[in-house]
Amino acid sequence: MDSLINRAANVVLKPPIKNDDFVDRLHYFVTVAILTCFVVGTGLQEYVGSPINCWPPKDYHYDSYHDHINSYCWTHSLRYPKYETETAVNQTRGGGFLDLTQPQPILGFGTTFYRWVTLVFIVQACLFKIPQFIWTNLSGSSSADIKKIRDLVLQSQNATTPADRKLKLDETVAYFEDWITGHKSYRFRLIGKHTSKVLTVLFCLGKKSGSYLSSLYLCYKIMNIVNVFGNIFLLTVFLDLNYWKYGLVVLNSVINSGDWQDPFNFPRVLLCDFVVEGSSESASGSPVVFQIQCSMTLNQLLVKVFVLEWFWLVFLLFITIVNLVLWSVRIKPPCSTIFFIKSYIKTVDSYPMLDIGIATMIAGTKTQFAQKNLQRDFIEKYLRSDGVFILRFLELNSDRALVADIVKTLWNRYHVMQKSAVSSNMTLNTEMTKYGSSVELDITKTNATVDDVTDGSNEEITKDVEDKNVEL
Repeated sequence: MDSLINRAANVVLKPPIKNDDFVDRLHYFVTVAILTCFVVGTGLQEYVGSPINCWPPKDYHYDSYHDHINSYCWTHSLRYPKYETETAVNQTRGGGFLDLTQPQPILGFGTTFYRWVTLVFIVQACLFKIPQFIWTNLSGSSSADIKKIRDLVLQSQNATTPADRKLKLDETVAYFEDWITGHKSYRFRLIGKHTSKVLTVLFCLGKKSGSYLSSLYLCYKIMNIVNVFGNIFLLTVFLDLNYWKYGLVVLNSVINSGDWQDPFNFPRVLLCDFVVEGSSESASGSPVVFQIQCSMTLNQLLVKVFVLEWFWLVFLLFITIVNLVLWSVRIKPPCSTIFFIKSYIKTVDSYPMLDIGIATMIAGTKTQFAQKNLQRDFIEKYLRSDGVFILRFLELNSDRALVADIVKTLWNRYHVMQKSAVSSNMTLNTEMTKYGSSVELDITKTNATVDDVTDGSNEEITKDVEDKNVEL
């Protein structure tokens, strides 16, 4: 029982580490929740409540007549009333007044949209889920199992003893290191060599390129921005108005008149031509038309809903653009190198309890220039963009001290690996030097032997020639 309570508490108080940040959750969670509230509010008003309330003629005062008139006017064209002292201005279209000399069909001003607003909000909610769906599936198909890394980090955080924590931490670092060292240059087999290089540079293609996840995440941010623009364009077309500045227009109305009103796009009062076929009031039996005044109760809600959505979309667009720039600086070189060194390498240097201290190892380098090169290689060639990206996510979702421990262990292993590589190169150079000297010595001896043989042969030939000359 206690274990179940602890698990429930961990779920509520310590949610699992996610593979996105709070700005992403504003898109696929908060915005979808807001749009769901809009769907519920407008749906209840339209299908449960009364979206339109018309004043029936004097002979149609029964409730059944009243309901029928409301349904009739809701599904037929409405028109603006003839204003006498006040003129409605279409500020969202850049100016222009209503022609009040004749009754105007509401269809001509494109305001029949309110019958479909609930469906449009549902479509918008689905659109805000699409980028997150793409990111989740594409990141899950990469070589890095982000979920496993998150689980290992959570196990390290929840360890009860230092020994268990160290064991889980070593397991996390081992898996992380196997992943980052497993990156190899990726080449496409179906296209040419030079084309693959261009695609890799421009689009960071390849799951083993070392920048697949980080580039994919930045594309995810860009998709969120494009999605916001797409939703604004959708509402511009759907509402048949300039939605790009709609919030400013209504805000100006609030400042000037103290009321949220848009009589052009969201009229509160409209006229309905209610036609009665075969009425007894007509002697000739022709249809009788009643001009009925209708109060658009739904529009009183919609004008506020669309204004609130406009401000939310503008806020979402601004914060996502800023967030995209920040993430580009955090995970893409050369800026990532500078910020990562400042945030972690110096923190790691301050650990006094290391068996082989980072500060000691760094101090062991020949020059400060070599130290900076080693740090740059650690980030750009060892961790690479994807490694920095994962560590940034762990930093956002877990304890910073734990991430510092991971970086410390990775730095230790990298430095040891570099020292081993240097030692191997020195040994190889020594062996090559010895091998080269022996070869040179053998060649010298061989050349000397050849010279001796040649000299001896020449002496014998000269002696034979001299003997023959004497005989002659």
